[in-house]
Amino acid sequence: MNRAAVYLDHAATSPLRPEARAAWEACIGSADYNPASAHRFGRSAHDTLETARERLAELVQAKRAEIVWTAGGTQADNLAILGFTRTHMSARPLVVVSVIEHKAVLAAARRAEFEGAELRLLGVDRSGTVDPSELEELLSGEEGRPALVSVMWANNEVGAVQPVRELCRIAHEHGALFHTDAVQALGKLHVSLDEVPADLLSLTAHKIGGPVGIGSLIVRGDVALEPLAYGGSQEGGLWPGTQNPLGAAAFAAAARAVVDEIPASAARWSSMRDALEAELRSGIPDLVVHAGEAPERLPQLLSIGIPDADVATLLMALDLSGFAVSSGSACSSGSQAGSHVLAAMGVAPAGTYAVLRFSFGPSTTADEVLRAGTAAVTAVSRARAVQGD
Repeated sequence: MNRAAVYLDHAATSPLRPEARAAWEACIGSADYNPASAHRFGRSAHDTLETARERLAELVQAKRAEIVWTAGGTQADNLAILGFTRTHMSARPLVVVSVIEHKAVLAAARRAEFEGAELRLLGVDRSGTVDPSELEELLSGEEGRPALVSVMWANNEVGAVQPVRELCRIAHEHGALFHTDAVQALGKLHVSLDEVPADLLSLTAHKIGGPVGIGSLIVRGDVALEPLAYGGSQEGGLWPGTQNPLGAAAFAAAARAVVDEIPASAARWSSMRDALEAELRSGIPDLVVHAGEAPERLPQLLSIGIPDADVATLLMALDLSGFAVSSGSACSSGSQAGSHVLAAMGVAPAGTYAVLRFSFGPSTTADEVLRAGTAAVTAVSRARAVQGD
């Protein structure tokens, strides 16, 4: 490699931001104690934890007491789904989720169904977007029994932004609670509980340049949830165990930074995404842009499909060229399972089909993105030439 490697996989994990690192380091010596301890060291750690809780709440227009710290987004999603259904299992609660949810939601919903809840799935159109009228029809006549609707704010594989405001309104009109996984949306879109009054909202730190291992479920009002684990009284008993003040402080600092940057970063990312898409289309005539027709897409994410190409070969070629990107989980040679998101969108190629996902972060430059596009075009051309021999 002639240049430093370029990281274009921020949708998986975005490296620790300077603000998060500084917040973490500033707390060492004062907050690296058990916040449940009554002595001065414990009180200092507790103060750090609660300050972070308040700062995160302010960013999404929640109340401080509504922030429940978890170990990440998967745990937050599981607590939302299973915490709800296990609270109401005697009434056979209804759970409605979209078919393109993160597996943390889908697997939890399947578990809830196994335990006795009723599960219904919302489909998507070819752009990966849920139709609110389908939810309206599905919930008609269901008033009177406990129900939870869970639709992600933005999809992690293809970037389609969902009409969560309208979906939340419909859920509430029919007496259902509304949960949204906003893990991919925070820092890229305006996430506000004033505008989308979800009852439950999942977040995680590592997607926005915070540390791995801490997330949050926002539990609003008097929503009742059954804990998934039992022990102490931390986090109102919903997520017991010793809390992580350093992680919470770094999470809140990263969240503050990304939210402040949204107006400028979203415009910059959209421009780079569109330029990358144009570069790829010009060099790969049969390119498929997933969710390209969606009413709204995440500004920093581009998912593409390349027919008659092997994803492992392309990923290796890009890595050797100095570009770290990820694959969707669509079928390629040697793969046994396809992407549930692409399948739901009707993307079902007969042969090999390589999926590449490019996702940008705060340090990504336009030059890096265009060079990645050129490298991808070259990799596809060479791979196809070899296949044709």
